[in-house]
Amino acid sequence: MGGMKMNNSKTTKRKCLAAAFIITLLFSIFLSTPQSIAEVKEEQAKIVVVYTSKENEINEYQRQLDMLLGHFSKDITFISSAEVEKKDLENATHLIYYGQKKSRLPETFPALLEEYTGPFLAIGYNTEQLGAHFDFIQSHGEIAIDQLYFTNDPNTLLNASYGKAIKVNIKGNTEILVEATKGYEDSIEPILVKNQNHYYFAIDDIALNETIFLGEILHTLFETGERSSSRPAYLRLEDVHPLVDPVPLQEIAEILKGKNIPYMIAVIPVYTSPQTGEKHYFSDSPALLKVLKQMQKDGASIVLHGYTHQYRSSETGEGFEFWDVENNLPVYASSDEEFNLKEKSEFKTAEEYEKYMDGLKQFEREYIQTKLTRGIQELVNYGLHPLAFEAPHYTMSQNGYQVVSDYFSTYVGQVQLSDEDWRTMDGTPYISTPSFLNGMELLPETLGFIEEDNPNSLKDIQSKSERIQMTENGIAAAFYHPYLGSEGLYDVLNEMERIPHLEWIDLKQRDISVQADNVSIYTINGEVIADVKNGALLMTSWDFSMYHIKGFLKTAIWGMAILGGVAVWLFVVFTIHLQTRSTKMEG
Repeated sequence: MGGMKMNNSKTTKRKCLAAAFIITLLFSIFLSTPQSIAEVKEEQAKIVVVYTSKENEINEYQRQLDMLLGHFSKDITFISSAEVEKKDLENATHLIYYGQKKSRLPETFPALLEEYTGPFLAIGYNTEQLGAHFDFIQSHGEIAIDQLYFTNDPNTLLNASYGKAIKVNIKGNTEILVEATKGYEDSIEPILVKNQNHYYFAIDDIALNETIFLGEILHTLFETGERSSSRPAYLRLEDVHPLVDPVPLQEIAEILKGKNIPYMIAVIPVYTSPQTGEKHYFSDSPALLKVLKQMQKDGASIVLHGYTHQYRSSETGEGFEFWDVENNLPVYASSDEEFNLKEKSEFKTAEEYEKYMDGLKQFEREYIQTKLTRGIQELVNYGLHPLAFEAPHYTMSQNGYQVVSDYFSTYVGQVQLSDEDWRTMDGTPYISTPSFLNGMELLPETLGFIEEDNPNSLKDIQSKSERIQMTENGIAAAFYHPYLGSEGLYDVLNEMERIPHLEWIDLKQRDISVQADNVSIYTINGEVIADVKNGALLMTSWDFSMYHIKGFLKTAIWGMAILGGVAVWLFVVFTIHLQTRSTKMEG
C-alpha cells in the first residue's frame, strides 16, 4: 500500500509539473501574440504590380504609384505584363494591374490570374483581359472630366490632373467610392469602384491629386485598421550655406524653440561664387557655425542639401548639383567639360551602346559618391550631424537615388520621377518607402513654400493644406528660406498650426542611419549617436585638420592673453603693494 501511495504521489507531481509547463507556455504565447501578429501583418503585405506601359518600361506614372504603395509596404515588385510568369504571383498578398496604355496582353495572362483570390486593384485600361476578375465593369473609351470627389463627401473637390478618365458602366453589387464631374455637362462619372475585394480606378495617368483619392481607399484594401488621429508634419529651413546671415537665422531658431517645434535645417556645406569660383566654408563663418550648433543642440535636425548646390557656373542655392540642367540630363561629365550625349544610332551594336551608357552612369555614381562623402564628413568635422538628405531642387536620376541609399536611410522633399526631364517630379500624400528609393524612407514635402515677390504663395500653401487634410494621416510638410525673416515664418506656422491634430516630426525620434567613410551616425531612443574615426577623418583632408588647429591656436591665444592679463594685473598689484610699503617705511 505504501508503494502505491508513493507512485500516486509521483504521478500527481508529474501532472502538476506538466500543467504548470502548459500554463507557462500558453502565457508566454499570449504575451508574444501582439508582436507576432504585427510581424505577420508586415510580412503579409507583399505587393505585386503588373504594368503595361509605353515601351514596357517603368516610367514616372509607375513611380508615382510606387510612392503611394510604399506607405503600405516595403515589399513591392513591379513586373511588365510582357514578362510576368505564374511564379511571380505565387506569394503575392495584394495584386495590382496598371494598364497605362491600351494593349493586347499575352494570351496566357488571364490564366495566371485564375488562382488568385486576394485583394485586387486594376488601374486604367485592359481590364476586359483580366479574366472574370473585373466582369463587373465595362469600359467605353475616354471621357473629359473636371474634378474628382469622394462619393460620401461631395465637398472634397480636386481638379483632375490630366482632365481625362475612362468611361465605365458598372454591374451588380458594385459600390462607387470616387466620382468625377464631366466637363460642362451636368453629369457624374464613376472613377473608383469596389466589388467585394476588387477595386477599379478609371484613370490611366496618375499624379498627386489622384493619389489623394486612391490612397485613402487603399487603406481599406490593405485593411490598415483604425488610423492614428495625429497628422505628421515638418518644417524645413532651406538653403543654409556659409554666407547666410546668422542674425535672422538665430531669430527664427528662437521662435521655433519658444514654440517647442522640432524642425529641419537643409544645410549646404560650401558656397561657390559664380563670378570668381571662390569657395566659402562654414569654417570661414564662425558666427553662423555657432548658431547652427546651438540650433542642433536645441533640437533641430541637420539635412544635407547637396555639397555645393550648384553645377557648372551656377550660384550656390540656385544651381542643380545632381542634374545637368543645360542638357536636361544626369551629370555625365565634369562641370568644366562640354558634353553631348551620343545617340544609340551612332553605335554599331547594342553592346557598344550599353557599354557607353554604363561608363556615363559610373561617372555619375562616382561624382555623387564624392559629393556625399565630402558633405557628410565636412559637417561632422564641424560638429554637425546630418540625419537625412535632400537633393538640390529635388532633381536627381534614378541611378542617383540608388547611390544616396548607400549613405542615407531617410530622404526629405519631393522626388524626380523620370530620367528624361527634371521637371517631372512630384510628391505623395503619405510617409512612404517606395521601391525605387532602394529602402530609403521618404518624408515628402506637400505644402510648398513662401516665394519671394509672389503674393499668392501663402494662398498656395493654404490650398495645399486643404488638399492634404482630405487624407486622414497624410503628411503636412513645408519649407522656408530664413533670409525672408520672421514675419513670413509666422505666416507659415499660423497656417500649419490650424491643421487639427498636428504632430511635428523629430528626425531624432525616427530610425535613422547615415554612413560614409570614417563616419557612422544613427539614432537610439531620440539620441543621435555619431561614431567617428577622428584620426582617420582628419587624414582625409588638410582642411579638416586646419579647422581644429585654428581652433586650438585661437583658444591658446586667448589663454595666453588671459594669462598675460593676469600677469600684468599681478604686476600692477605687486608694484602698488611695494610703493605702499615703501611709503609706510619712509614715514
